[in-house]
Amino acid sequence: MRNDQPVPIVDFYGENKTWSTTELIHSEPLVERSLPNDWKIRPHRHRRLTQLFLLQRGGGTASLDANSHLLAPPCVVIVPEMCVHAFEWTKNSSGIVLSIASPLVHDLNREFGSGSATFARPAILPISGKHDHVVALFEEIDREHQRDLVMKEPMLNSLIKALAISLFRRIIPTPGTNMRLSRASKHFARFSTLVDEHHKTQRSVVSYASEIGITSSHLNSVCQDLARMSALSVIHERVLLAARRSLVYTEKTISGVSSGLGFSDPSYFTRFFKRHMGLSPSTFRRNSGTYDGGE
Repeated sequence: MRNDQPVPIVDFYGENKTWSTTELIHSEPLVERSLPNDWKIRPHRHRRLTQLFLLQRGGGTASLDANSHLLAPPCVVIVPEMCVHAFEWTKNSSGIVLSIASPLVHDLNREFGSGSATFARPAILPISGKHDHVVALFEEIDREHQRDLVMKEPMLNSLIKALAISLFRRIIPTPGTNMRLSRASKHFARFSTLVDEHHKTQRSVVSYASEIGITSSHLNSVCQDLARMSALSVIHERVLLAARRSLVYTEKTISGVSSGLGFSDPSYFTRFFKRHMGLSPSTFRRNSGTYDGGE
């Protein structure tokens, strides 16, 4: 029977709330969402994050963009942003699930160039066992995520970089893929750098594409291939990250945050933030337990 229901887009499976945190990495045991759902995760996708599954014990099947895969431990499953995926785990399977927010994935794309292929496509990567370096990195990321230590965010970012490199070394590209990904990655890296430099100035996609030396449609294609989102969405994600950090870590008023990000009208900034995050800047700030500078 045909299923006409759209595949849901969520931040975390089984939850309606959005990822409103300023943290860019989330770690949890595989069992946390699998056991309450009888080890079956129905088809869904994520707009703002990439997920990495470390399967250490058990097994099951994975559906990644309608392709079915048999999973045998130990292995790592890479689920890029907007990839439709579903799992049916064997009972008592165990492992670690890492969720990486898209701004950090974009940073990795920019820094690694062709190495951005790590998170560009769905993949199943077998690993050698519990002493594999990849397992050690997953476990260290999980421990660091659970603790509240000084310089937690830069430590997590460094560990994710090491994990991305380690996984990339295990990916064997098909003939011709290296050149295509390298060219696209070069454009995406340049775009990401420019967005980092100018996200507070409200530049258009056409302006960025012109500076890179490609058309806006070509830039959109590159972003869809490597980030699974439009060029405008990449810009918006960077603006939202800056907004969330300003709201949490500074005492700027909402108007101050708005003008600092190039918005001429604070009410437009509030609508923009609420449309993407699901709550207003002031509510986000209150939920974060930080200074409320008012509207």
